[in-house]
Amino acid sequence: MSFDASILTAYYNARSGVGTSSSGASTTTPTKYAPTAPWTPSGTKTLSNDTSLMSAAVKNAMLGRKLVDENAAKLDLAGASNDYRKLFALYQSLDTLNGVANQISGKGLTSVDKDRIKSVFAKGLAEVTTYAESLKLDQIRITRGEATDKAQTKIGVPKVAPDYVTPPLVTGDVSQPVDAFQGDVQFNISVKRIGVTHDIPIDLSEMGSTPRNMANVVNFINDKLADAGVATRVASQRTPGGDRTVQVNGKAVKVGTNPDSWALKVKVDSGDTVTFQPVKTAGSVYVAQSVGNPDPDGKSTTNDGVTNRQLLKFQTDTTDVAAPGQALGEANWVDGRLWSEDMDKTVGTVHATQVGPDGSVYVLADVTGKVSGQDIKGTQDVALMKYDSAGKLMFTRTLGAASTASGLALAVSADGEVAVAGKVTGGLAGATEGALNSGETGSFATSSDSFVTLFDEEGQEVWTQRRGARQNDEATSIAFGADGEVYVAGRSQSALPGTSALGDWDSYIEGFKADAKGKVSTLFTQSVGSSGADRPGGLVVDGDSLVLANNENGRAVLHRFDVSGTAPVETGVRDLGDLQGGDISGLALNDDGQVVIAGSTRNGALDAGDITRALGGGMDAFVAQVSADLTPTAGDSLAYYGGAGDDKVTGLAVADGKVFLLGQAGSDLPDQAALGKKDGFLAQIDVAAGAVAWSRRFTGKDGYATPTAIAADAVGASVLDRIGLPQGTLSGTGSQQITALTSIRAGDQFQVRAGEGSSARTITIEANETLETLANKVRRASNYQAKVDIVTVEGTRRLKVTPINPRSTLEFFDGKTGKDALSLLGVSEGVVRSTTTNKDGKTVPADGGGQIFGLKMDKDLKLDTASDISHTLAELATAMGVVRDAYKELKDLSTPASVKNAEKAKAASGKAPAYLTNQISNYQAALDRLTGGG
Repeated sequence: MSFDASILTAYYNARSGVGTSSSGASTTTPTKYAPTAPWTPSGTKTLSNDTSLMSAAVKNAMLGRKLVDENAAKLDLAGASNDYRKLFALYQSLDTLNGVANQISGKGLTSVDKDRIKSVFAKGLAEVTTYAESLKLDQIRITRGEATDKAQTKIGVPKVAPDYVTPPLVTGDVSQPVDAFQGDVQFNISVKRIGVTHDIPIDLSEMGSTPRNMANVVNFINDKLADAGVATRVASQRTPGGDRTVQVNGKAVKVGTNPDSWALKVKVDSGDTVTFQPVKTAGSVYVAQSVGNPDPDGKSTTNDGVTNRQLLKFQTDTTDVAAPGQALGEANWVDGRLWSEDMDKTVGTVHATQVGPDGSVYVLADVTGKVSGQDIKGTQDVALMKYDSAGKLMFTRTLGAASTASGLALAVSADGEVAVAGKVTGGLAGATEGALNSGETGSFATSSDSFVTLFDEEGQEVWTQRRGARQNDEATSIAFGADGEVYVAGRSQSALPGTSALGDWDSYIEGFKADAKGKVSTLFTQSVGSSGADRPGGLVVDGDSLVLANNENGRAVLHRFDVSGTAPVETGVRDLGDLQGGDISGLALNDDGQVVIAGSTRNGALDAGDITRALGGGMDAFVAQVSADLTPTAGDSLAYYGGAGDDKVTGLAVADGKVFLLGQAGSDLPDQAALGKKDGFLAQIDVAAGAVAWSRRFTGKDGYATPTAIAADAVGASVLDRIGLPQGTLSGTGSQQITALTSIRAGDQFQVRAGEGSSARTITIEANETLETLANKVRRASNYQAKVDIVTVEGTRRLKVTPINPRSTLEFFDGKTGKDALSLLGVSEGVVRSTTTNKDGKTVPADGGGQIFGLKMDKDLKLDTASDISHTLAELATAMGVVRDAYKELKDLSTPASVKNAEKAKAASGKAPAYLTNQISNYQAALDRLTGGG
């Protein structure tokens, strides 16, 4: 049996475009139409193909010499286009910049060495980006950003309110009765449409003996809705179970199929406003916590911990509402826990939670990256998250700090306004600045300033005040006054405007109020405390007075101020005693007019009235109720809570006269056995009686739970929690403002240029900016050379920008560092152009100009962290790759068509590679052995 090798050879040639001719190679030196690229190994040494020259170039850069040098770009072809010289200069400057960036990973570098490398890199980056942005070539075009056919925002505005879907209520056989529908299930559905409200009572006991499975309950509710004449309906929603797998040798192996699950879906008709109201309610508390082992290997030098933040809800009594059960597969459940929701992995410490007047719960946290789809500007920002009572995230609002910020305090008014306070370093566009703020530049730029932001009920920013001292300061407590005032307490390391320094860290109180036109005035600023280190532990408003809890050099001290005049007048002081290493964790007003203060202490004899429950040992929780005017009375009482170990309070909440403590358990706790390695605790304390009315101990992932914030709602729990429906009105489409939906702040900017010869025009974002108003600004800024549409993508409305005609090009530029809006809109810098296909089948710009190459290089590359370094090196590598592609284009344009055609013909008559010829010979030999050569 013979084997025709020419068949496989022909097959290879057909796949690879190589002919079967075996003509010998020509000895004639080919004509050169383009100069040799600097990265090509050749006889001519360049810094891009010779390590010694590269080392010298990097050394020169470190000595402060320029990176871009067109004269250093050697062309080995006489008469070559000057485009090559400029392109080579760009490449070699990028290559040198890459070499500088690599220096940061050298061994034995001191912090001074690294700072010097970062400084040289920043200077070099600015030089290279300026050169790239100003580069004018005759035959091709270069842009520092991307070259695309459209610019489309990634952030979007919901087009319609989404259907409300509960968590799964049944898994497996959907025809079986659903646990959540059993027992006393009563609630009301209120549907408002065109000014008319329809109240529809739902009582599943009316179903009689009909099984309360998903289909029957859905039909029952829909019949009630139909009888009321409304179009809103409920339905079941199936989620396929998917594959069930196990890990075998590190690989997922399918072992079966998980059962399907079904949830309840509320399909709100367009124009309807739907509200759920329970018939019976119970008390509830919300807890924010961090879970997971922060140090699995026990080494402080490594960062191997994987933790995440959760929001929990507990039902605190079962008088009218049955106790919740454990959901299938629910980890770390304890009796009374209604649900647990994980937050985004970028959420850091949760500093505060508060219940709103609509039954929702607000969460204030630090975030270190994209949260709820929103990018942040700096390394850490503040996020205000609103959850409904069933644990569904309704919205997230970010502050938009240019560098770092922390949200430390949160208050919600009776009409739904939300005030947050904390500290910020670096820029905060649109904020009203104080006289002594640390500033974005200068010797105090690394110090933090206090900030206060007011949001309306939609989560739209109303105003932001930034008030600080030269050195570090922060606002740590906040409260609303009866007439719209916002009061804060904080601490400062140096004097605030209008105050005098008292000592170490000084506490302060401050008031703000907006007039009828929205202009905010500072009512007062006053220092409070001792000559030692002071820290506020809470602030409440009692009529025309403020009550401040203050840790003054380790002592718990209460202050009362009359704020009815132009300046606060102190009317009462009460020193509760030495905390002995403890701290104050909260302050509240009770229904009977007493002030409630809580914290941690080793002092079993605080001066806060009758001790109704003694110190257990070590560090214990304490909670005291004293007269609001701070005068000692017979009704004052003090209770301790804890075991023999160190127990620390992290939060206090009071609702309907009930006092709740949240904290970190030490070892033993009264009537609460340990669950994990590090547990949290909740305790309802009857202070006057010294009794524990209700308590829970709980843990989290890996046996670690660190609770950080608590909020209480006297009527927050109901049968709706079991079903996964919220109390209150279902969220609509929400805010349409870009500043509410992103980290963009009023005053942030970006630029648009229409055509290469025109000037770039700046677009500034306003506080009430929407997609519609922004679309008009882009049209005007482009001299109406941009076609701007609002398109729907995945249920959200987004902005889409394209050239108005094939001859037009648009270019987008970021705003200044810390005030850029373009990247937060999700639009990349670069050129937007129309394209067409030429006669050779090549995609080219439709305006008739040269091909456009986008370097895709950020102008704000950094070397601060390992992630920054990796990102920077990747972007520089991409940019250099684009320059190499641009060189190929130039070379192609420089080569005559006749020569290119001849090269194609030569390639078609080439020779199959040796490896394929050898393989074919081996196949033939094998066949000969099998067939005896016949």
